[in-house]
Amino acid sequence: MANATKPEPTVSVLAQHVSAHLSVFVVAENTDSKRPANGGLRLLNYPSDEACIADGQRLAGLMTHKHDLYGTGFAGGKIVARAQEPAAVKDELISVTAGLLESLDGSMITGCDLNTSLEDMERLMSLTPHVLAAVGSPVDASAATAHGTLGAVEAVLSSDLKDAPPGRALVHGCGAVGGTVAKTLVDQGWTVFTVDLNRERAGLAGATPLPPSCPWWEVKVDLMLPCSISGLINSEIAEGMRTKAVVPAANAPFQNPQLADELRQRGIPVLPDPLVNAGAVIADSIERFSPQAWKGAGAEDVYAFVRGEVRRRATEYLSQREQGLSVGDALTEVAADTTDPIGLSFKDTP
Repeated sequence: MANATKPEPTVSVLAQHVSAHLSVFVVAENTDSKRPANGGLRLLNYPSDEACIADGQRLAGLMTHKHDLYGTGFAGGKIVARAQEPAAVKDELISVTAGLLESLDGSMITGCDLNTSLEDMERLMSLTPHVLAAVGSPVDASAATAHGTLGAVEAVLSSDLKDAPPGRALVHGCGAVGGTVAKTLVDQGWTVFTVDLNRERAGLAGATPLPPSCPWWEVKVDLMLPCSISGLINSEIAEGMRTKAVVPAANAPFQNPQLADELRQRGIPVLPDPLVNAGAVIADSIERFSPQAWKGAGAEDVYAFVRGEVRRRATEYLSQREQGLSVGDALTEVAADTTDPIGLSFKDTP
């Protein structure tokens, strides 16, 4: 029996800075420092402040679902910044963001996102403590997300990757996340097709790069792994897909959620992206709630924990779907049912 569906989270602009050349909005659930909101700092040339806020609301809502699904101990949030010349406003962005975070007194914690780097987070941490980005740690947030994605792959395969018969996979987007996923599959003997606007990144050793302009979605594969942009998959791409399963590391990879449902109706499992790409927030939960275990852990320890947690929940989700539950009810069944943050359980692992 599925639990009652939780109401949609309410997110709003909690703090803002607006000027002619730089606007910054903290968009999050209304919470406090006991359960702070958590989400990265994204800097883009949005067409307007309204578009910037709308994207922040969308992303903060996705973060809420991800945090609730894994019981990270955080609420959902995002910081979105708009500038016509993003590279030219970095110093001011860091200063403004620090001021906004300080004004919220610990109820919002941020990290890296599009067009912000670990170096930016180090500078931000010199001005405010309200940052989680594995600064000074061997752990890399993108690598954590990649290992979570590999855990989801293992759930689909019902096997450790090293024990599964090698198949065919297509990885769209070969950056920090997709590149790690693609390389791991190649190392395990898989035939891997890659697509990336950056031809050098797509051409990793052992993979077969495809031109972005070709109908890559028509390649017959066992796994399709969108690791690039939101809204990648439109109706034409979804209709033409020849894959046995979709495991998305990208946030909201479908232009319309109905497209994912149509693939499921064709018998193609599509894992919900918050289930797949939670590696970074799981790592954040460890860093926040088990700081001593975090300091004493190696990167591989954290990645193994993330991979196992994502695999466990993704396996249970697929089982619930096989029993006839809807996507929403299956996610409700596998969501964390404890008030203890998942990061606390890291110190209990061998």
